[in-house]
Amino acid sequence: MISADTRRAALGLLLLLAVPAAAQVSTSKPIQVEAPKPKKLQFKGEVLTMTRLAITVRSLEDANLVRTFTFGEKLAPKMAKLVDEDRTYQHGDRVRVVYLDGSETALKVKGKPRQPRP
Repeated sequence: MISADTRRAALGLLLLLAVPAAAQVSTSKPIQVEAPKPKKLQFKGEVLTMTRLAITVRSLEDANLVRTFTFGEKLAPKMAKLVDEDRTYQHGDRVRVVYLDGSETALKVKGKPRQPRP
């Protein structure tokens, strides 16, 4: 048999659980947080391969570091034009790739492509 004290405690617990929580009132405007702009970084190296879609570059400082960059929206038509004119970057050409920190998308590729081999 359950004692009267236990019944009262159980009833009190049920009443506490049944009470709705007070709604949160906000009188201030939400805080606007701007995401920081990603930094533009440069990768200096020599070209291993280049296609219409991407360029693969080996670092000048660390021969074991190889990165492949796809071309950004503005750069892609320019690189496609180079491929169409057979003026692509050849193996060994030194380039500087400008890209956004945390991405593998090239914004600019600076360097002089060699003349195509006959």
